[in-house]
Amino acid sequence: MRRILVLGALGLFGLFGWAQAEVQDFPVGKTEMVWTLAGLGPAQELRLIVEGLPEGRFRVSMGLSLEGTAAELSALGFFGAPLLVQAMGTQTVDLSALSVLIRRREALRVGERYALPGGEFFVREQGDIAGVTCLLGEFRPADRADTLIEVAFSLSDPVYFLPLLRVRERGRTTFEMVLVAYRRP
Repeated sequence: MRRILVLGALGLFGLFGWAQAEVQDFPVGKTEMVWTLAGLGPAQELRLIVEGLPEGRFRVSMGLSLEGTAAELSALGFFGAPLLVQAMGTQTVDLSALSVLIRRREALRVGERYALPGGEFFVREQGDIAGVTCLLGEFRPADRADTLIEVAFSLSDPVYFLPLLRVRERGRTTFEMVLVAYRRP
């Protein structure tokens, strides 16, 4: 069940475009972002390159690399995984309230709590993830007392997905997506 929740949460971010930055926010040249993903079976790495081109055009490349045994990779269904994520989108922890915070992250203050529909968000600290200045905080869903979702919002650079998304259930990390590399043009 945890994998279903985590896959669905990740799927919602990708499927509904819960991006922190719009493509037009990226500068001319190549911006490369790399995330590691844990908790979904085999080790995974997500790589995204946004290339700003002349005349307001962009080129976006995305890759997912997996490492595991043949059984692990077969169980994940490498080519079927996106369909599985899409099908599970309704069985997730509801993170929709965070979309407001993503858009207004510059107004958030360290040490403050924000009441949201479906839970509460606490801004824990400002820090660095892969050389990107971020606000790090915790979302506690109102209907899941044993769940804590740690997130980071980029303040200094355009980052397409969240620099950090970590789901903890009953004190155990069940999913983690962390920005591990960020290269500017």
